[in-house]
Amino acid sequence: MTLSPTDIDALRPGEWVTDDVIDFYFKYLKHKYFKNSKKYVYIPVTIANLLTERPVDLASDANALDFESQCLKKPRSIRVAFLPIFGDDHWSLLVYRNVKHRPLPEFLHFNSHLGSTRENHTQCARTALINLLYVFRENDPMMTISKESYRLVVKNCPQQSNGNDCGVFVCMNAYVLSSRLAKHEKEGASPLHALVRRLSISAYSPMGRKPDTLGFAEKNPDKDCDSEEMMWKIKDKDAIRPDDMRTYITNVIYSATFTRSTASL
Repeated sequence: MTLSPTDIDALRPGEWVTDDVIDFYFKYLKHKYFKNSKKYVYIPVTIANLLTERPVDLASDANALDFESQCLKKPRSIRVAFLPIFGDDHWSLLVYRNVKHRPLPEFLHFNSHLGSTRENHTQCARTALINLLYVFRENDPMMTISKESYRLVVKNCPQQSNGNDCGVFVCMNAYVLSSRLAKHEKEGASPLHALVRRLSISAYSPMGRKPDTLGFAEKNPDKDCDSEEMMWKIKDKDAIRPDDMRTYITNVIYSATFTRSTASL
């Protein structure tokens, strides 16, 4: 993917980040954290924009689909999908989440301008989730979806202080969540972590030996759920200054461009 000088200029403080910059950065996150995984999907702006208007037809819209979007054909294999939502002159991040300990998928909305965002933008996010679920059902009729799946869960997250940093906050929120998910995935795949988890289940599960008198058996599952939920909470202390995030994305772009240029020599 090639960015233009206009895209680079848009990363200066006070400018609006372009669609292509967001797409580039999403591709970078995919490559950095989940290069070989189909469980984590980063939907490009083109497809996300379509979803705010209508369901995506995976046949007729084939020209607009990249490899990431092709993963929509197998929705039950997707654990998390990131969608950059644009509407009413504002960007936000919509996250589809389908994790094991929850019976149904859900949508989390990270909006960096909650105080002054008009209802039209929130409606764009709602339309996108409805259309995405429609695409999922069309490609996998056996997928379990209920009315609860159509609920938009608005998450508290760091708020921007101006009218032009919304795209930067989309990238920043996606970065925070991606890095946490990658760390969680790595720990879960660790043989030592798996052994400790099995021993914990054996020790405290009703199917294993009897729990001790402190009653940890009842608390342990909730603790696991709580630790997972903490991954999805983005607090002010987790935020990166918008101008610093702009500089970071610019450096990522230049680094990737240099790497490709060197590889072609």
